[in-house]
Amino acid sequence: MARLPPVARRRLGNGLTVLLYPRGDSPVVSVWMWYRVGSKHEPRGSTGAAHWLEHMLFKGSTRFPRGAVDRAIVGAGGMLNAFTDSDFTAYFSTVPREQLDLPLAIESDRMLGATLPGREIARERSVVLAEREGNENHPEFRTEEELYALAFRRHPYGWDALGHVEDILRMDRENLRSFYERFYGPRNACLVLSGGFEPRAALRTISRCFAGLRREVERPAVPEPEPPQPGRRTSTLHGPGSTPLLRLGWRAPEVRGRTVPALLLLDLLLGGETAFYPTGGSRFEEREHPTSLLYRGLVDAGLATRAGSSYSPRVDPGLFTVFAQASPGRESRELEEAIERITTSLGRRPVAREEVRRLRQRLLRGKTLSWEGVTGSAFRLGFFWSLGDLTLEPRLFSAALRVTPQELQEAAAGLFQDRALCVVRYEVDRGAPGHREGG
Repeated sequence: MARLPPVARRRLGNGLTVLLYPRGDSPVVSVWMWYRVGSKHEPRGSTGAAHWLEHMLFKGSTRFPRGAVDRAIVGAGGMLNAFTDSDFTAYFSTVPREQLDLPLAIESDRMLGATLPGREIARERSVVLAEREGNENHPEFRTEEELYALAFRRHPYGWDALGHVEDILRMDRENLRSFYERFYGPRNACLVLSGGFEPRAALRTISRCFAGLRREVERPAVPEPEPPQPGRRTSTLHGPGSTPLLRLGWRAPEVRGRTVPALLLLDLLLGGETAFYPTGGSRFEEREHPTSLLYRGLVDAGLATRAGSSYSPRVDPGLFTVFAQASPGRESRELEEAIERITTSLGRRPVAREEVRRLRQRLLRGKTLSWEGVTGSAFRLGFFWSLGDLTLEPRLFSAALRVTPQELQEAAAGLFQDRALCVVRYEVDRGAPGHREGG
């Protein structure tokens, strides 16, 4: 199970990476285009450009005018979507296998041919603002955004992919055109096909659609690494709600870090789920599991109504986070103290061998489920390519299955350091609009 499925890899003369995972019995094919460019590559003052540009690539290109992409894919009986992350942007369509040429033509055209009409940019401003304002109504979004802003003062992981409101208000065609022409091109892209197709025929079509595309683009890079955190940081938000919400984050290593396999198991232990191998739902969801350590220690104890953890290693060092929603009558201080007791204890004694065995079984289940379906398997291929290369997953998976109780203890002791901790408290204040206190 640690090996990759039989994936054919090609690289066109213009630098485009092509990954083919044929599954001959499938009646559908999923086509993904991944770009190694996301919100962390935005210049300060233009935050939100990557996400806004993602929207605009559905608003018109040389061959597909506004609305044509959606109509074509849905009309062919398929589905489509796109999303922007800090490290990458991805577009996908899953269609009946007979319609493979359609998504290939769409991705080829919008790689270099987006028109970015000014009237559409103006219209999209209200859409992006509404998306941002809708998220701000949720304490979960506000606390997560505040946590990353608190933890990253130089590195661009410090801002959300939606961007700052002031940057959204002044975004113009020049900003979006500059971002598009700097980064969108074959050398920063990976085309992934998974499903029912014949590889040689698909390669001929891919060559016809993409081989002639040429644009010299910048290699995405981050100019400002985050310096070491000298000590604990805290912030308090206020707003409407039912009970206090708490979010904690510790500085965690990048995806190639030595302790990452152990931290994936630690995430499973604390929260019951790992974003790399989810056992249900989306890798972007926060889910609670009654068997997890945080659930047993907080929810079963009556301190919280829900609790969980999240660690999704990134290209650069990120965060290992824990969240909890207080039970009625409980305070965020009580949650914070309980969480720190739980996390500190993990670094003081090894986890029971039977518990580690259970974590391995859950990891195996997540691995199996994550490769089911052509859309999910195409996602995984592009996701790990975006983080570095395809060998990342089998290496991480193999190493995670070999983690010992002692290694889990050492990883916890190294991670849960007070000097690397950021804490965001959301306090309920029904009588005032949201405001912020910090330290």
